[in-house]
Amino acid sequence: MALERCRLALLFAILMDLIGITSLLVGIFAELQLNGQDYGDLLIYTGAILVFLSLIGWIFWYTGNIEISLEDLQQDYSIKDGTLASLARKISRHLSHRDINHGTRKWLNVRKDTAEKVNSLQLSKTKASKKELEDQF
Repeated sequence: MALERCRLALLFAILMDLIGITSLLVGIFAELQLNGQDYGDLLIYTGAILVFLSLIGWIFWYTGNIEISLEDLQQDYSIKDGTLASLARKISRHLSHRDINHGTRKWLNVRKDTAEKVNSLQLSKTKASKKELEDQF
């Protein structure tokens, strides 16, 4: 197994493990008190969370180092001649070669109708005297 691939994930995993285990052990064995409060539980929980987060790095590192031969890759992803595969290809080609403007014509008509309605509306402004406005408040 090669260590030169996915170095960042490996470094993350090792770093989280070291910090997490150190925090866990300090929280268990050292009696850390500040102003009468014990911080051992905080270190224990923090260490456990960091060790758990290191699993993400280990998973990325492991999956990044899986080696697959070219023959296995071609065998798994070759085009299979089946009825379902040909039907899926036919539908995919039909959808991708559809007229793009066909769907937008409807929206263009709606925009024109809306613009005509907005232009036909007339807003009126009522004038009120200062005395009427003061009486309202």
